[in-house]
Amino acid sequence: MLHASAKIIASSTAGDTVVASAARISTTQGTALEIYAKSCEKDNNATLIEKVVGSGHTSTLEHQLFTVAFDNVSVCTEEFVIEFRLGSYTVKSRRYVDFTDAGFYTPPIPDALLPEYSAHMQSLFDAYAKLLALDIPKEDARYLLPYCFRSNFYCTMNARELMYMVQVMTQGRGAAFPEIKTLGESLREQICQYFPNVPEILAKRMPQSDARFAVPALPQPAEPAVQKAETQLRAVTPAADQVLTNAADFNGCILADTPALSELITGVRPRELEMLHAQFTIRDLSLAAITHLVRHRIQSVLVPQVTQAALRQRYVLPESIRANAEALSIYQTAFAANADTLRRMMQNGLPAEAVQYFALAGNQLDVLCDMNGRELLHFMKLRTCNRAQWEIRTCAIELLRQLRSESPAVFGCFGPSCFVTGKCPEGRLSCGQFAEITERFGSDAL
Repeated sequence: MLHASAKIIASSTAGDTVVASAARISTTQGTALEIYAKSCEKDNNATLIEKVVGSGHTSTLEHQLFTVAFDNVSVCTEEFVIEFRLGSYTVKSRRYVDFTDAGFYTPPIPDALLPEYSAHMQSLFDAYAKLLALDIPKEDARYLLPYCFRSNFYCTMNARELMYMVQVMTQGRGAAFPEIKTLGESLREQICQYFPNVPEILAKRMPQSDARFAVPALPQPAEPAVQKAETQLRAVTPAADQVLTNAADFNGCILADTPALSELITGVRPRELEMLHAQFTIRDLSLAAITHLVRHRIQSVLVPQVTQAALRQRYVLPESIRANAEALSIYQTAFAANADTLRRMMQNGLPAEAVQYFALAGNQLDVLCDMNGRELLHFMKLRTCNRAQWEIRTCAIELLRQLRSESPAVFGCFGPSCFVTGKCPEGRLSCGQFAEITERFGSDAL
């Protein structure tokens, strides 16, 4: 039987010595190397680190890095972890890897429900395999994967962010979910091997509870319904072209000439773009597509808890499945059976914290995002590309249309990488439609 685990597999060398050096440098005479050399000889580094952290100066911990292997955890845990913005993640792709035999996590539920839970989850994997056998692309078949399926990924964080994540897992919003809390407790024990008392010191500084994240009594799931994602631009910096021009003028002390807007946007260091902001919602975006959105680190993004997707029961219907009668029957039957099974098991005592594992990757949530102009350019270069996943690509192109209606001079320069830079970065995976793409995105009628 597979077991979920989170194991620290790598850490920066001389971590405690470097952290102790950082704790000393602001109040100690000498160069950075001299202070580091002295810290190598000190035997009170641990005491100093605890004192400094206890006084609230936790930034010193950021000089220690950890890499964690999350092994056979549920994808719900993956979604939880990736919400922490100050981390680096590499995840097994559901667009390209066959997950037929991935297996699934079983949360703590009454013994009487275990046979039905196991049989139902296996039926969803069987339906996924049937879609693949009908030549449905993996990126569309994956919409049937339940969010208890096993995920494996790497996460690298500095010690401060990792300890914060552990606190949230064990005494914050993650504590309501046994899988997440258990993994957090395991990570805390491992961190204590490097910094024995620091996790406890930090835990005392964190609020012990937050009623907003308690798992309430849940309503019955809605009837399944197909929905298309809708993108809405909610706010954008007014007079964006003038804001960029002002920023360029301000930066003119080191520039011979103030560049044109297109040069600012396509340059190697478009810092002026960071003065712009756009806020937008995407309603009814599938959980699978949300993974493509949230991996953009430099943004503020609000995503409701996965449980809400299981209860709303809205889901995406890809064209590849709509066009195949047999696949369509398998697909719609799976969503209907999932809702029926969840409803019945909730009536028979399924714990509220276990409902999230019944969400399917095709179930949908509403998300709210805020990006600065520089990250928005990066987002557009990746997500309006023909290589992007079709659902997030459709949303990105619609967002770009709306942005261009607000500021054609600025956002008329935004689009896929080939349009922005004049060359395709995909190499042998290029779509081969450079001329058509650049013409399309250069048109006013995008």
